[in-house]
Amino acid sequence: MKVKVRADMIKRALSKRHHEDFFLTEVKTGPTHYGADLHIIDALAIKKSWANPCITAYEIKVDRSDFTRDEKWMAYLQYCHQFAFVCPKGLIQPEELPDEVGLVYYKPETGSLFTMRKPSYRQVTIPSNMLMYIIMSRLDNERHPFFSSQREYIEAYLQDKDERKEIGERFGIKVTEEIGKLRRELERLSDRKEKLQRLKEVSDILREYGIWIDGWGTSWKEELRKALANGLDPRIESELQYLLKRADVIKKMLDERNAEQCSTA
Repeated sequence: MKVKVRADMIKRALSKRHHEDFFLTEVKTGPTHYGADLHIIDALAIKKSWANPCITAYEIKVDRSDFTRDEKWMAYLQYCHQFAFVCPKGLIQPEELPDEVGLVYYKPETGSLFTMRKPSYRQVTIPSNMLMYIIMSRLDNERHPFFSSQREYIEAYLQDKDERKEIGERFGIKVTEEIGKLRRELERLSDRKEKLQRLKEVSDILREYGIWIDGWGTSWKEELRKALANGLDPRIESELQYLLKRADVIKKMLDERNAEQCSTA
């Protein structure tokens, strides 16, 4: 089943990558009353270094049309030393971006990130308004740090719940099918075991009358017929007749069983 990538998944992966940095999501570039001049950066990583300060901004895209329509991301460059797009693998190609802009791919099957192109470091002065916003509004841990709103959090929760339910149902069906196969195989093996036990009992009776079929080769049926032609106690005659009728059936079953074991080996 193909996993639908959401922005919060990528944000979680970024937070793991920047576990040693200050990592924030949905970062405003200033006070709310800025209006049209206000921007919201999807994710921001601040390196804990006085000597080599570095703020990396990330723009997250999970939809191709959202990327092609976006004309505001260039404004984010003034708020960071490095800027990169993060998207599912292949959604954006490096040649579609300026050389200084980085590109990071997200792999939903592993939840990991892969740097397709590292962003260039730009010597810029970070606007104080954004830094003040971080100090004033973002020092406390957020309740839902990977979502832009509580509604987005709830929608993601419901989607995860539905996907988990679907996976559970598919797993349950698969387990039921496998159990059914195992039961049928057990019944077949039990039937064969019963027939082999009967064959052993007949062989034991033959030994009591001096007929040892274990040492006979491929012509054992002819040898047995010769022994029977010389006369045999009637107490085992009926069992021997059954043995002759079922011998080929049992041999065929054993051959089928050996073939199955070879094919699964």
